[in-house]
Amino acid sequence: MTWHAVDAVDDAVGATRRFLFPLSLVRWAKLALLVLLMGGGVSTNLSVPFAPGPESAASERSPMSGEGPALGSVEGEPMPIFDALGTELLLAVGVVTVVLFVVLTVASLALRLVFYDALRTNAVRLWEPFVARLRQALGLFVLSALLSVAVTVPIALAVLSRVTTGWAPADRIGTVVAGVPSWGVAVLVPLAALFVVVAVLVLRFTNEFVVPVMVLRDDGVLAAWRRFWPTLRGAWTQFLLYLVVHFFLGLGISIAESVALLFVGGVVAVLAGVVLLIAAGILGGLPALIGTTVGIAVLVAVVIAALVVLLLLSLPVRVVTRTYLIAYEVSTLAGVDPTLAMLDASIDPAVGESPGSSEAS
Repeated sequence: MTWHAVDAVDDAVGATRRFLFPLSLVRWAKLALLVLLMGGGVSTNLSVPFAPGPESAASERSPMSGEGPALGSVEGEPMPIFDALGTELLLAVGVVTVVLFVVLTVASLALRLVFYDALRTNAVRLWEPFVARLRQALGLFVLSALLSVAVTVPIALAVLSRVTTGWAPADRIGTVVAGVPSWGVAVLVPLAALFVVVAVLVLRFTNEFVVPVMVLRDDGVLAAWRRFWPTLRGAWTQFLLYLVVHFFLGLGISIAESVALLFVGGVVAVLAGVVLLIAAGILGGLPALIGTTVGIAVLVAVVIAALVVLLLLSLPVRVVTRTYLIAYEVSTLAGVDPTLAMLDASIDPAVGESPGSSEAS
């Protein structure tokens, strides 16, 4: 029996080499921009409104010495904080923040689809594929956000159920949980854990296998899932092994990236330190560097320049590692189901050697 998740480790190396080389500065610049901006998924966190805990509740009843009106109150009456700030303004800021978050996330997901499109065609284009993939990115955002919330809610409820004072909703949750018999808790906890695991797996398979199906077939996320589901169901052991191999690959890549980042960061830090020493000598010493307006301006400029250089030097490493991981994922999918092979023939090791890239730049 062939284990495609293992074979794909070498196939991804060949695909990465053919996709990235021979070196083209224009091509690498586009890929660096994609890697910098594209998203790997949606991380949706539940925001909990501020509510006083036991300590803050006690401080309102007896601030500092235990006498006099509570802080933030007028003649013993609570100050309407939200009215003072303007409820309409807070609401407007919240709406704008949510809309901006959605727009940026959808754009980030569209750029991820553009990266897959580059692997499909071996031609790195940005604007046209980005516009064409926005509709798919929106559907991917909705599904991923729902799955992320589905993962977060049971965990949040489990945490809130441990809270016994300070917030009325938490008290009600704790009361409900306390009323469940022990055998009910013994059943509900494993079911909740299983639900979280399933939701996480669905989210992972969406990002790693359904997305390439969307790009290959130009389908929406639900249609792509319907196409991928028979493959997953018929070869679930292949994908189980894939999860194990992918974990170790990701771990190794993370370690390699950390070592490279530390090395590059050390070099940049040394060079920045030399520049600052020279600047301090010109300005009249270290006190002049940190105690004068000109010195502080030089210090800020050097730090910003060092961060930019560090980012630029680390991006090529990210381009290689991100390309390899995505090539590994799509190579595994192609091994399990050849009809879902999405790599361009010129970079697919399964097709044969290629004389070169199909894109001049």
